[in-house]
Amino acid sequence: MNVRKALSIGQKRLYEAGVANPALDSQLILCHVLGTNRLKLLVYDEIELTKEQQECYDKLLKERCQFVPVAYIIGRKEFYGLNLYVTKGVLVPRPETEFVVEEALKAASKIANPVIADLCCGSGAISVAFAVNNQEAKVYSTEISDVACEVARKNIHVHGVQDRVLLFQGDLWEPLEQRNIRELDIIVSNPPYIPSKELKNLPNDVKKEPQIALDGGFDGLEFYRRIISKAPEYLKPGGRVIFEIGWNQAQDVKYLLEKEGFKEIQVRKDYAGFDRVVTGVLGITK
Repeated sequence: MNVRKALSIGQKRLYEAGVANPALDSQLILCHVLGTNRLKLLVYDEIELTKEQQECYDKLLKERCQFVPVAYIIGRKEFYGLNLYVTKGVLVPRPETEFVVEEALKAASKIANPVIADLCCGSGAISVAFAVNNQEAKVYSTEISDVACEVARKNIHVHGVQDRVLLFQGDLWEPLEQRNIRELDIIVSNPPYIPSKELKNLPNDVKKEPQIALDGGFDGLEFYRRIISKAPEYLKPGGRVIFEIGWNQAQDVKYLLEKEGFKEIQVRKDYAGFDRVVTGVLGITK
């Protein structure tokens, strides 16, 4: 079987299983099996697969047909131009989260040696992308999950930012409180924000991701409340918070920020035109 035939078979199987992007997913999986990239895969599509490669491809296609995310199958996900390690038990980085990185980099560009905190850092996607693109920054990352901490630690080291991204395991503010870390310039977070009752309605792929990274409590706002209520204790006056939000949560998060003395609140939309990022600046006096 050559590459062209393998892709045709893979695409057909994934399509019949109801996978959303059968052509792309079959390409990504076969690239992983062959240790190549998509350009070479499509240009040299007459290359024959070995028996071992065919068996591996077949096994991974079966996993994808069961809606295991592609990132888990191939062990990586591209995010903000970086190749991030990903495994089961950690939230898969999304393109929409790149807007959080963009907003943080924009805010930090006006600050000498910016200090930021990334709460609920997951795979470390935001922390690593920010540190790689701002060589003067120091990042404090907090995460409660054992698996996510292991993944984040690997991503931090692979991208060579271990001297500037300090990862602490713990619940939200606890690691910073224990170490008396204050005077932050920026706080970023992509916290769990799916209302508990909506978890059962998520796409099959997303249901394979860790519930701890998705469940935002009864109304999806639990983590925003917990972060925003204590943010003024950790931010410098004039410091900024940057949140990823669910498509219908902008007004609720804006209200929570205003209640704690945040000003200049702005909402940014994602590629699909949905509200996706909320930013706010801490007033000089609360």
